Amino acid sequence: MTTVSELQNLPKWRGLVLLLASFLGLFAGLCTVFAFVVTAAQAWQEHAHAQWPEATAQVQRCGLDIYTHKPESYRIDCSVSYEVRGEEIVSHVYSRSTPAPRRVILQYPPQQFERLQEWVDAHPEGTPIAVHYDSANHSKAVLVATDMPLGGPRTPDNLRLLGVAAASCLVLLAIARITWPRSAAG
Repeated sequence: MTTVSELQNLPKWRGLVLLLASFLGLFAGLCTVFAFVVTAAQAWQEHAHAQWPEATAQVQRCGLDIYTHKPESYRIDCSVSYEVRGEEIVSHVYSRSTPAPRRVILQYPPQQFERLQEWVDAHPEGTPIAVHYDSANHSKAVLVATDMPLGGPRTPDNLRLLGVAAASCLVLLAIARITWPRSAAG
């Protein structure tokens, strides 16, 4: 068993590495738990959306609009109409937001604003687009399969983030374990 005096007698650099690796490892563990919860919730929601009935909608208006929840950000907002049991429904489908081009220094993937504009230009009024609609609330719709930039399922990206967080947690905690005094290991 390691005593307090043994921990205090560690070289300063080793103690700092131990402290930093332990703290960052535990933080990465919390991030992993959070990423897992978000990934599971969004995967369930996307699975539920895939079960909704499908309809062919017509684009009424499609444009790049300022996303008010994030100043200087834009997103695609498409007004679409489709028919459900003889009733015409008007709904909106959106992309995720991207910073305004003048504010972006580094961005991945690059030129997102331009890609959004190209997609909008390729979908003028009357363009058919497949949507899933909520059978309980017909005006709630999502795209079936999308080539819309920053649109579509988020689960694949969430899974990559979850993997990075979990790997970071394991590596950092392994570093902390390696720097722990030898008498503590036994």
